[in-house]
Amino acid sequence: MGLDSVMAHFGSRIRALRAEKGLSQEDFAHQCGLHPNTIRKVERTCATPDDVKDATKVCLAHGLDMTLDQLQAIYQPVIPQYIGDPGGGIPIINCVPAGVPVDYEHMELDNGIGADYIPRVGSGVNDPTAFAFTVVGDSMTPEFREGDTVVCSPSTVIADGHAVFVRFGSERDHTCTFKRVFDRGDEVELLPDNRRHTPMIVPKDQIDRMSKVVAKWVRYD
Repeated sequence: MGLDSVMAHFGSRIRALRAEKGLSQEDFAHQCGLHPNTIRKVERTCATPDDVKDATKVCLAHGLDMTLDQLQAIYQPVIPQYIGDPGGGIPIINCVPAGVPVDYEHMELDNGIGADYIPRVGSGVNDPTAFAFTVVGDSMTPEFREGDTVVCSPSTVIADGHAVFVRFGSERDHTCTFKRVFDRGDEVELLPDNRRHTPMIVPKDQIDRMSKVVAKWVRYD
C-alpha cells in the first residue's frame, strides 16, 4: 500500500491557473462567458477533461488565453484512481496538510474512489463511508507524522479536542486541512498539536465537511 504522489486533478489545475491570474470565480466566469456555478462545478468535481462539455472547454480555453490542445495538456494523471475495491477497502482520497489549508485535489468526498485502499478487515473501522488521507507536514506531530495514513469516519460524533479532517466551503476556495477542533459557538477553533504552527478561528458556516479521525494506518516494512 502506498501513495507516492497526488493526482493532477483537472478542476484543481483550472483553479490554480485562475488563481495565478488573480481572478475570483465570478471574474473568471465573466472572462470565459460562463455562469459562476459552472466554474465552481468544474473546479470542484471535474477530475479529467472528459468530465467537461466540449462547449465549456472552448470557453475555459478562451478565458485562460490558450488553445484547446493546451487546455487538455494541463491534465497529467500521475497515478490511477480506482472506482470501488474488490476487498471493500477504505479509499485513500487525498493528501491533507496538517498546516496551512491547501487545494482539495481529488474527487468529491465519500464517493468510494481512492488512489489506494486500506484493508477494512482488521482496521476496527465499521463506517461504510470511512475514507483515508495521507498527512503532509509536521503541524500534528508527534502523534501524526508526515506520510502517515489517517482514517476518518463521517458518521462518528465529534467533540472538543478530537483530531478532524476539515473541508472548507467556497469562502476558502474549498481547501482542506487536518487539526484538532474546539467549539466556540458560531465558530470553531482549529489547533495544531505542534504549537509552532498557527491556530485558526473559522465561522461554522464556512465549513462544508468535518470528519473525526478514528484510526492511523501504520505500515512496517
